[in-house]
Amino acid sequence: MNEATEARGKPDRRNAILEAAWPLIAERGYHHVRVQDIAAICGTSTGTIHYYFPGKDDVLREALRFCVDQAFIRQGEAIRQIDNARKRLLALIEMQLPAGVQVRNEWSIWLQFWTETCLNPELRSIHNDFYDRWLDAVERTVRRGQRQGIFRDTDPTLFARLLTSATDGAAIKILTGAPNMTVDSMRQMLINIIDAHLGLQPGAKSLAASGAA
Repeated sequence: MNEATEARGKPDRRNAILEAAWPLIAERGYHHVRVQDIAAICGTSTGTIHYYFPGKDDVLREALRFCVDQAFIRQGEAIRQIDNARKRLLALIEMQLPAGVQVRNEWSIWLQFWTETCLNPELRSIHNDFYDRWLDAVERTVRRGQRQGIFRDTDPTLFARLLTSATDGAAIKILTGAPNMTVDSMRQMLINIIDAHLGLQPGAKSLAASGAA
């Protein structure tokens, strides 16, 4: 059986390759992972890898896409039952903290993709599409909180840019071992940003507190 026949005979093989490849790239670094390494960890041939991903750049792009999709599925499931917008925003922040292996690996993929995007303009539209999903999640949560009367009337788009930029900067410091940033301090910094920019002014009465929905 040749590689193309093997690949066509296993429709889940592509996702299995990505599931194995992205932690490898996250832990070793994109430029230190060979197609042979990916094939070995998948228990398949390099021909099968190339059947789905003609070049190694394709593996990086699709690894990022896979990470983003998995992260959004996880986030969506976690916040679906949370009605209060502030609690939703706090939950989104919590899931961005590079505390566990999985989230740290996801951040590693992001950092490597940023580097490649700086060097390869062809990747920018892909990067921007992915990033817009994160911005949109924050914007929609802010608008939800404003409708609920628990967030002040600020520009949701500008706030989303602020919060996501602060999240990126803090995560980079943690992953690069900066001595002045920890997971706990990152969490507190982001909570402070939420309260400073979205919290109701002293004396203001929220719709939730007044009984209005």
